[in-house]
Amino acid sequence: MRMHALRRLTVLAAVAALAVPFGPSSAGAAARQPADTVQTAAAAEPLPGLYISPWGDAQVAVGDETLAWMEREGITLEAISPFVMDADGRGFSMPIGSTAGDRLDSKGRIFYPGGLKLHHPRSGKTITLKSTFIRVMPTPAYSAGVSVDGEALSEEVTVAESTYTEVMAGARPSTTGFRIKKAPFYVTQDASSLFASVTGATAPRVGSLFGTLTPNFDYVPKAAKPPTVPTLP
Repeated sequence: MRMHALRRLTVLAAVAALAVPFGPSSAGAAARQPADTVQTAAAAEPLPGLYISPWGDAQVAVGDETLAWMEREGITLEAISPFVMDADGRGFSMPIGSTAGDRLDSKGRIFYPGGLKLHHPRSGKTITLKSTFIRVMPTPAYSAGVSVDGEALSEEVTVAESTYTEVMAGARPSTTGFRIKKAPFYVTQDASSLFASVTGATAPRVGSLFGTLTPNFDYVPKAAKPPTVPTLP
C-alpha cells in the first residue's frame, strides 16, 4: 500500500511539474550556465520558465522500425553537443536540469540545448534538428527547428508525438527524485512528409515508433566518482 501511494504521489508530482506553463527561473541556475547556452535559450524563448529539476539526464532509445528504415536508407545519426550518441548507435543521451540549460517555456515546451543531424548520402542532404523541444502542453511531443545543409527550413516541426497516458504510465520515484521510464514517441505526418520532400527518398512510416524517452529528474547531485589510483608495476 505504501509503495502504491508513493508511486501515485510521484505521478501527481510529475504531472504538476509538467503542467506549470511558466515561472521565474533560479538565479543561481542561470548563473551557472555557459554564456553560449544562455544566449541560445534566450533566442528560443525570451521569457525563461521553470526548471523542472536541478540535475538529471535523459536517454532516448531509437525504435526498431526507425533503425531499420535508417539502415535501408543508409542514414547516419549524429548528436549535436551536449547530446551524445550511444556507442552502439541505437540511441542518444543528454543532460537535463537547470545546470544543463533546459527549462519550461511559456509555450509549454522544455527547451534542450543540442540536437541531431541525419545524414542521407543518396541525396547528399543533411537534415539538422535543432533547437530541440519536448512539448508538455497541450499534448506530449518532440519538436525541433529544421535546417537542410545549413539553411533554415522551419522554426519548429513536430517530429514525434505521444499521449499523457503512455508517458505517465512510466512515472515512478527514484532515490534522487523521479523518472519517467520509456515514454514512447511516434513519427508524425509532418516529419514523414518533410523527409520525403527534402530527400526524395522513402520516408519513415507515420505512426511508427521514433523512440522511447527516459528522463531522470534529480534533486540530489550524483556522488562524485572516487579518484583513480594508478597501479604500480
